[in-house]
Amino acid sequence: MSVSQELSIKNILTEAVKRGASDLHFSVGSNPILRIDDKLILLSDQSLITSEYMGGLVDFLLDESKKKKLSSDREIVLARNFDRNLRFKVNIFYQKGFLSVSFRYIPSQVPTLESLKLNPILAELIKYKHGLIIVSGSFGSGRSTTVAALIEEINRQRREYIITIEDPIEYIFTNNQSIVEQREIGLDTNSFEEALKYFEEEDGDVLFLEEINKPAIIPMVLEIARGSSLVLTALSADSVANTVKRILDIFPAYDQERVRDLLATALKAVICQKVIPRIGGGLVIAQEILIVNDAVKSIIADGNIANLDNIVQTSRKEGMVSFNQALTELVRSRQISREDALTNAADRKILEDSLK
Repeated sequence: MSVSQELSIKNILTEAVKRGASDLHFSVGSNPILRIDDKLILLSDQSLITSEYMGGLVDFLLDESKKKKLSSDREIVLARNFDRNLRFKVNIFYQKGFLSVSFRYIPSQVPTLESLKLNPILAELIKYKHGLIIVSGSFGSGRSTTVAALIEEINRQRREYIITIEDPIEYIFTNNQSIVEQREIGLDTNSFEEALKYFEEEDGDVLFLEEINKPAIIPMVLEIARGSSLVLTALSADSVANTVKRILDIFPAYDQERVRDLLATALKAVICQKVIPRIGGGLVIAQEILIVNDAVKSIIADGNIANLDNIVQTSRKEGMVSFNQALTELVRSRQISREDALTNAADRKILEDSLK
């Protein structure tokens, strides 16, 4: 890739950030595409992307070891700084035999619970000294942003030894009241399993594990959470009940009772979220919140996961919030439209009734 093309890439990335884009997509045969407020916008003033241009872009982004990994795995994810305040998570992959590249902007300023306007109960949940808190949602729902805000809240408020295990490292933390050590798979440690063993030996206070989705690491994480450490993690799921179900479904039937018992005693809360267009521009986060009490422990231990929905809907006084309750509040506070709320409703009929 020529110097002028490198400058062009940096200029496009800079312009994307200035326009408030969360993502930028490069695919052969198309103009670059921005995602702004969850809408795709074609950059028609830019040239169509050729396979030669894409090859040069990948050469610019990857060193030789990462090129070999891309060649063997057919996809790779990394985080990269293009300037002091221009950091992106980069996904490089093949589709239809051609390379494609997606950039996701990572703000240099770590978000706070206040800046994201999240439910104040989250600040209370991270006061636990041990246990597991899961942030779930679909791709692009802001899971990593919410987890970063939770970590930063601990960093600002308490003296703790925090270790993150990520692939790749996204937000860069600066030590405040806490010490924050960030470890990247492939750079600072060989695997999630090795990093978890190191954490147990180091006796850290707070652990962030990027995602809890492998049978080899889930029991390790649950045992750490049952001990003396607070564990934060993320998972792809569309509700708090399905978050719990997805963890259990990773294991064969003969092992589920053991995992249910571990999860019931380790879990403290599940926060599932969606991002919804804000009236006037921007996005707002809607969250469903499950806080573990004795009833929730029994439901998980017994495997009656579908009953979690009812617990969430009827336990508002304990700080729990259903998606429909969260959406109702956002509509009434005129942050989101009625139409967008109904599109994202867990139960459209119930939400329609509550909005009357």
